[in-house]
This record gives sequence, structure tokens and C-alpha cells, in this order.
Amino acid sequence: MLKRTNGSTSNVIHPFGPGSGSPIWGMAEWGTRYFLTESDRVEDAHSVSYVNAGKTISFKKAPHAGNIAMQVTTSSEYVRPRREGEDWPHLLIEQSFPDQPFVKDLKGLILHFRGKLTKAEMKMAQQDFNPGLHAAQFQLFITVQNMNPNSAYYGDFLWFGIPFYDNRNAQIPVYAAKDIGKDDASGKFIYSAGTTDFMKGTFHGGNEVTIEKDIYPLIVNALKMAKQRGYLTGSFDGDFRITGMNLGWELPGTFDVGFEINDFDISKVTQK
Repeated sequence: MLKRTNGSTSNVIHPFGPGSGSPIWGMAEWGTRYFLTESDRVEDAHSVSYVNAGKTISFKKAPHAGNIAMQVTTSSEYVRPRREGEDWPHLLIEQSFPDQPFVKDLKGLILHFRGKLTKAEMKMAQQDFNPGLHAAQFQLFITVQNMNPNSAYYGDFLWFGIPFYDNRNAQIPVYAAKDIGKDDASGKFIYSAGTTDFMKGTFHGGNEVTIEKDIYPLIVNALKMAKQRGYLTGSFDGDFRITGMNLGWELPGTFDVGFEINDFDISKVTQK
């Protein structure tokens, strides 16, 4: 696994030992005071974990290999409630897809996900909590990007989001707006689906939830809406590929949280 941070301590961690090839997965720790390193490694019979004062990420061993638990302790990160424009802690796993299909060549993109919320505790005073500024969010973002090298807008993209958990709403509404909120925000269009568009129930109760959903129609709708809002207007529909993803916690509020990912897959269905 490639470890990537916004500090100067980037390196590679190998939960199950070094491999011969380049890492496929990355881990992002934006906005943190506590960067995980190989010296934070803890191993037992069931898992390999990396643990420090700000976060924990655990990788299960066989027969549950592939299961990941992600915990963030922002009560150690924040010395006071976050203010507008300030960064916030992230703990994400991410990947640039080795196979990047054109959106136009797809007829389906199947999301399979199984997991559960294991912890969600607000660690700020209720009178300091501003729901427009403070939150705990566990979500998936997929990049839909212009990858036509002959296009003047090569590299332009939108963020397509699947929000699994948000402390503010058991049923999360659609969110469609510019990526803002901190100095290094991308400025690109974000379309985050509503939970009723892709799942039944909620993760709020701490029960395990399984999702099986074709999200391709939602991505097509997101591209359409982006253009209606004045984004991606220099790109043609045939320019876009599904290029990568990130999954995990963003904590613009003071919350101590945990989530277990017990199954996760995105598979394409192509036009015949």
C-alpha cells in the first residue's frame, strides 16, 4: 500500500510485507497532526494495524483478508472547534484504476459494498456545533475525468460521491455544488447522490448494511447536471473515463469515529 500525506513524511507501508511491484492502493491523511508510519504497526493473530493518537487503520488477515477498519480520533486533532476555511482530518484509501473505461462504453457500473459504523461520538460542545461547518462523513468518491489528450480540457473532472454516513442526516440528501471549504479545494463540481438513490436503510444504527446498486445512471445524471451548471462545458461526452476513487473519513467536526469495510467492489458492464 502506498502511503501519501500532505506532509513531508510520505513513504510506503506494507501491512503484509513488501511486494515485487508498485503499490496499487494509496492512503491519504490530509489535514492531520498525526501521520501513520511503519513504526505504528501492531500485529496480532487476526489483523495488522497502524495506530497512533489520531487514527487507526486495520487490515484483517485470512479468512477475512480485504476487510479494513478505519478509526479517526479528532478529539486529539482539534484543539478547538474548526473554523470556516480551515482544513480538516481525512483518512482515505484511494486508487487510480488500472482499467479506466470510457463512460460512453458502459451500460452499467455495479457498486457492491458491505460495512458498518462502529463508532460516532461528538467531542465538541453542543453549543459550538454548526451543522453547516461541522460534520463526520464516511463516503466514496469516484473521479469522472476528461482523458482525451487532444482536448483543450484534458484532465478536467468531476467528483461523483456515494455518501454512506453523515452524522447530520440518517437519509442523506443529494448534494451538487463546487468543491470549496478549504484553501486547497479543487474547485471542481461535486455530485453526491442521495442515500435513497442507492441503498435501503441507514448506517446510523451500527448494523451491517449491504449495498448492490448500478450507479451508472447516477453518473450520467451527474455529468448532465455539471454541464447545466457551467462545468465541463469544454469537454465532449465521449472524452470521459472512470479514472479512480477514494473511500473513507472526512472530519470537519470534532468527532471520534470508526467504520468497518467488510466487502467492496466496483465492476463495469460494457456495451456489446
